[in-house]
Amino acid sequence: MFKLLQDNLRDENCVDKTTIFRMFLGDILSAMNQRLLLILIPLSFVLHAIEADSRVVFLVSLFAIVPLVEVMGIATERLSARLGSVVGGLLNSTLSNAPELIIGIVALRNGLGRVVKASLTGSIMVNLLVGLGCALIVGGLKYGVHSFDRWQFRSSGLMLFMCGFCFIVPAVFRIGTPQGTRDLSLELSFILLAIYVGNVMINIFDGRRIAQDISKQTWGTKEAYTVGRSLAVLGLSGIALAGVSEAVTVSLIPATRTLGFSDTFSGIVLLGGVGGIGEVLTAIRFARQGKQELVMAATVGSTIQMVLFVAPLLVFTGLFVGESMNLSFSMFEVVSIVLTIIIAREIINAGKATWIEGLMLLATYLILAIGFYHLPDAVVERDRSAAEGSSVPTAQPSAQNLQGG
Repeated sequence: MFKLLQDNLRDENCVDKTTIFRMFLGDILSAMNQRLLLILIPLSFVLHAIEADSRVVFLVSLFAIVPLVEVMGIATERLSARLGSVVGGLLNSTLSNAPELIIGIVALRNGLGRVVKASLTGSIMVNLLVGLGCALIVGGLKYGVHSFDRWQFRSSGLMLFMCGFCFIVPAVFRIGTPQGTRDLSLELSFILLAIYVGNVMINIFDGRRIAQDISKQTWGTKEAYTVGRSLAVLGLSGIALAGVSEAVTVSLIPATRTLGFSDTFSGIVLLGGVGGIGEVLTAIRFARQGKQELVMAATVGSTIQMVLFVAPLLVFTGLFVGESMNLSFSMFEVVSIVLTIIIAREIINAGKATWIEGLMLLATYLILAIGFYHLPDAVVERDRSAAEGSSVPTAQPSAQNLQGG
């Protein structure tokens, strides 16, 4: 892989910094086709620097994440197209969830462990309910019935179930040992990463056709991207995303308290939504082209990588930064994740779907979002504290702050 990168970089002339920056901006405009979102990126930095009203900083920075997430996806696809199916498949498997990982790490550094856990729940719901739902509606209205090889995605369905077990086991363990202080997160994280490595190998060597199809779906600009330019754009967008995420996480608590949102709702709907916007738009793009298998790969595959790769890395990151981060979720979160996985697996097993199934997926997301909106942080923290073996009163300050907001 490193030799291939060196060969591609050696064939290129000096990369003009102006050209890289122009392509970076062009990707944002071509992906979103809205200049307003481009303006929000520097505006977010300025508002954060001058310590403007937390609500303004939060909302501006939240929307500024959207084009940056898209640019990272575009750069990853173009880099994969240049490096071939094997290396490209590895990059897609590793970097497709980079935005969620960056946002999560920055949030952990700012002491928002429970918001990060909520954002993981939100990302899973967005991928399987919003992303797949929108794709089924768009593709169904244009082509009628979605048909795909259910046997090809049978392993993905089983992998989804295994991901659900990772959330069920800590919850069941809590019920069996209500007074226990044992946390299973570290052991589960090592197992998840091991499964992730095996899953990547299968996707690379047994699923090259899908990897090649995904890498061919590049965005709008006609100018060919070299490896150096793609890496530069990817790095620049990642740095910008980290900066904007810093503004979001710093302003999140005071802003959401003022707006009347709980930490759980903010993490699930707001952070989870913007973190998964790339997968949603990618799934819609594939649905318009009638590529149903790529729709499933973009939504179901991203969810699997979220659980197998992003979640364990965030657990280890929490250890290094001194912030509590584990796989002990509240009962309502566990039930929501498991039900979401069951619904998605039913669609996979059917092998076909229409726009009405997509509408039902969106309705399911709205129902769960309403439930999380009215769910107090005290209830969520009580469940998590019981799972972690800590005392319930740790959730009381959050409830008091919520009432004060």
